[in-house]
Amino acid sequence: MITRDEVLMGRDKTDPLTPEMEANLAKLLNAFRATYGKPMSVSSGYRPPSVNAKIPNAAKKSSHMTCEACDFVDRDGALDSFCLKHLDLLEKCGLYLEHPDDTPNWCHLQIRRPGSGNRVFKP
Repeated sequence: MITRDEVLMGRDKTDPLTPEMEANLAKLLNAFRATYGKPMSVSSGYRPPSVNAKIPNAAKKSSHMTCEACDFVDRDGALDSFCLKHLDLLEKCGLYLEHPDDTPNWCHLQIRRPGSGNRVFKP
């Protein structure tokens, strides 16, 4: 199970979550994690605007700021590969995958529908 603390990374102490952000967090990942069945290590979870602004090339309206996205360590590409082979699972869990070409060494999953509407999207 991915814990609340793993995703929040302690940042909720200085930047508390709104009720909407709490709801996003609750539905973000555990249904997927249970099916994947392997350890998943958070590399970037909740990013309040002050943190997001310090991330090179971060989207100005990043889904991380609203607890709608989480990045996972994926140095060997196994998690991205699993996601690409199981798009039906992503759909069932309400998740979207940032294309692995744009996320070297990590896997980005989000619940916010991208502008393209595609399950696998380019930022």
